Amino acid sequence: MIKLGKQTQYALVALFHLDRMDPGSRVSTRELSERYDIPEPHLGKVLQKLSRAGLLTAVKGVQGGYELQRPLDDLQLGDVITAMKKSPPQRQQAHTILSVFPSCYVRGVVREMERRAIAHLHEMKLNDLLNELELPAFTGLNPEMSL
Repeated sequence: MIKLGKQTQYALVALFHLDRMDPGSRVSTRELSERYDIPEPHLGKVLQKLSRAGLLTAVKGVQGGYELQRPLDDLQLGDVITAMKKSPPQRQQAHTILSVFPSCYVRGVVREMERRAIAHLHEMKLNDLLNELELPAFTGLNPEMSL
């Protein structure tokens, strides 16, 4: 099973939140932290990584915060994974079939399946993922709603 790390999950929350805001709007680390109950220090590191990777723009000052640098239509899940860490998502547990047939050609087949699945994940457009979820439609950000 593929498992995305906490930082990648936090990054997706931030990106999806910013996508729902008016163009040019900014959000602070504190606002996001409070809204989604994410520890502020951890979220701050995630937002910095997204900014360094060119996914967010960081603006300093009283009116500062983070804003999307590109629309979600232009971002792929692989962009986020790459921004958070250099390695692909980790497998959560070993495949039973590999321990039953350790020297069999099945091992190569399973590895190829995993490689293709990870490649497919990296190519997924963030906006497509968000639009395919069954989320209630809303026009603005409602404090009672969460992603």
